[in-house]
Amino acid sequence: MALKEEYQPRTKQISFHHLPTVSEMPHREPLLHISPTVDNNIIGVGQDGLVSIWTRNLKLKKSRLILDENKVLNRKLKWISDSTLMPQYNKLIIGTCDREIRLYELSNFEPYCQIIGLETMPLHLDYSVREEDECIILYGDEQGCVNIILISSVGETLRNWTKCPAVEEIPSVSMENINDNRNIIFIRWKVHNDWVTKIKYIHSIESIISSSNDDYTALVIGCVNGTKDVQHRLRILMDSSSIPTKCSLPGGASPPRRFNCDESQFKVRRGVKAFDFCKESNILVTGGLDRNIRLWNPYVPGWAIGLLRGHTSPVGFLCIADGNTKLFSVSMDSTVMVWDIEDQSCLLTVIPKASQIRGEMAVCYFSNELRALYLAADCLVLLHFQQKEDRLSNSCVSHNEPILCCQYNKPFRQVVSCSEGSAIKVWDLQNGQLVTEVYEAHGDAAVTCMALDTSGKRLITGGRDGSLKKWDCSTIRYIHTLKQAGTSSDEVTACTYADIYSNRYIISVGWDRKINIFPDLHSEASEGPCPQVDWIDSVENGHKDDVLCVSFCPPNLVASSSYDGEILIWNLISGHVCSRLSAVSRAVMEDGTEDLIINKVTFLPSRSERKTTAASLVSSGPRGYITFWNIFGGGKLFAYFIGSKDRSTISDMAVSDDDCLLCAADHMGYIYIWSITKYALQGPEEEPPACEQHFLLPLQSQCPFTLSHIADSCITDLYLLFFSIPLSSASKLESS
Repeated sequence: MALKEEYQPRTKQISFHHLPTVSEMPHREPLLHISPTVDNNIIGVGQDGLVSIWTRNLKLKKSRLILDENKVLNRKLKWISDSTLMPQYNKLIIGTCDREIRLYELSNFEPYCQIIGLETMPLHLDYSVREEDECIILYGDEQGCVNIILISSVGETLRNWTKCPAVEEIPSVSMENINDNRNIIFIRWKVHNDWVTKIKYIHSIESIISSSNDDYTALVIGCVNGTKDVQHRLRILMDSSSIPTKCSLPGGASPPRRFNCDESQFKVRRGVKAFDFCKESNILVTGGLDRNIRLWNPYVPGWAIGLLRGHTSPVGFLCIADGNTKLFSVSMDSTVMVWDIEDQSCLLTVIPKASQIRGEMAVCYFSNELRALYLAADCLVLLHFQQKEDRLSNSCVSHNEPILCCQYNKPFRQVVSCSEGSAIKVWDLQNGQLVTEVYEAHGDAAVTCMALDTSGKRLITGGRDGSLKKWDCSTIRYIHTLKQAGTSSDEVTACTYADIYSNRYIISVGWDRKINIFPDLHSEASEGPCPQVDWIDSVENGHKDDVLCVSFCPPNLVASSSYDGEILIWNLISGHVCSRLSAVSRAVMEDGTEDLIINKVTFLPSRSERKTTAASLVSSGPRGYITFWNIFGGGKLFAYFIGSKDRSTISDMAVSDDDCLLCAADHMGYIYIWSITKYALQGPEEEPPACEQHFLLPLQSQCPFTLSHIADSCITDLYLLFFSIPLSSASKLESS
């Protein structure tokens, strides 16, 4: 059996979820940085120091010029070279063309402190947390060097910086003072033969990736400090000039290069402008002036494992997304392309003019949470993407095969559905979107039934392979297998949970004609035991034909129905039959039918206290009948009526949480809803209950096999989920 414990995307197509959102910007100079803030806004930083804050759907909230120098007329402008965020400390970091690194408070955009006297211009910045109370600020410069500032005791260090003497009214710490601070280590490596075009610290591999437009040092993956080679360490001890120390280099001295064992160089014609790395998939992607996107194994720098062609101008942005299966790329002419990494094929091309994108791309940000791309050119554009499920031959269905059961998970507000093709899918009730899925849940056998515990965290499924399986409902992670006492050919037709005096049990029925009871243990073993409780009555006085349905009523009653039209009420504690019910005689007498099947039995728990006067059990069948039963004192028929106007078999039923509405579906595709608030509550009834509504489902070919009610706070909010109807459409079916 092959289990897929995580959601495996099945899509090979992608499209827009909404039309592009285009907003005019207050910036007159190009944007250098776009990223999300801790309060779920979007921040944009312009080259002239203008900072703008946007909502996630691109509504401008505020903007402010943070460089006070640029507010004074007739003064030389100060330019920002790059910026990044320090979210843990609510700071904005900018690098300036005057060889400074400044920190600003994000709350009010007031200057906090600055590092002055940098040897080179910080062209590209990055920030990351390394360990607890330790961070790294790094920048690439015009000399092709990677500059690293390692800070420990970050909070204390930043506070000490604010106590330094002010330069232009901003507390300033010089590079000389930084080198004297015991909490700071400054390291500078000569890495590239040209300007650094991008730099990023990758925490998962504790390395720095940097790029340039040089062919031979187009991209380099290297260590932060130190060397891994023992012989080189000995050589370093003998030659102090090779040590990347905290001290500044003498004037005119060249910064050291890493040893070959400490870095990997990737050669790319005309260099690299953009890259992204994924540790989980072990893949590195690069793009640059030659307009091609290359896929690399990061441990094999000698040659690329893939080449994606399609852009007609230099590639300026790359992002691996969608569970590491998709690649989003943007070229300098603002053309957006979406690629399938596995197939190395283009799924979507967004033409700038068609999406109202004006001008050349300046900077981009991709939100995995929103599946949206923010692109800054002459305007700010938001592109929402969605997937098209190609696994389905028809977009109007949720499964390829018939759905045999579905359940509403109230705590998580999700719907779980299982199909003939052994697939389990979880859907978000609010938007109808697929949350996760598992295929081959019971191997090649169909999933015929399911049950959820009261917490909604545990899912039980039964299959035609004669087994039950436990799953973690939030992730559909396989936990445990339970085997019925019969053979593997004894199909499980129904299952349910039972809570008895703080103990939980799983009850299943099927072709073995027995009531199988399993204690719900917290064992994580892959194979479970046979039922630990084997009732004598279940064998000697139980069903004589295949059992089709089971239902539990607190505190200790279980009802089961069989293919021959018999309903048995069991005492779950003693294991004896309390009542034996049959509506066969009257149905056969009136219709002459041989269809005796009872497909569904369900209790009306709110009536359990009215033992003598109320019907507390409803059954479907035979021949389209619906029957109300009083189950005490040996059982008594209280009411029966035709549930299907075409006398078609009732395939499934559902009762609302307060036992006020009864819904039924027949094999012709009709849905019926009756008001049963007072029906058969004071004794037998001669007439059917009032039918509130009936309608024909827009089915394409087959009848509904299953339905489930969802009554969440108000009984009028009754949603029906059916076979062959997409969840997004099914959730809109309301009865008034």
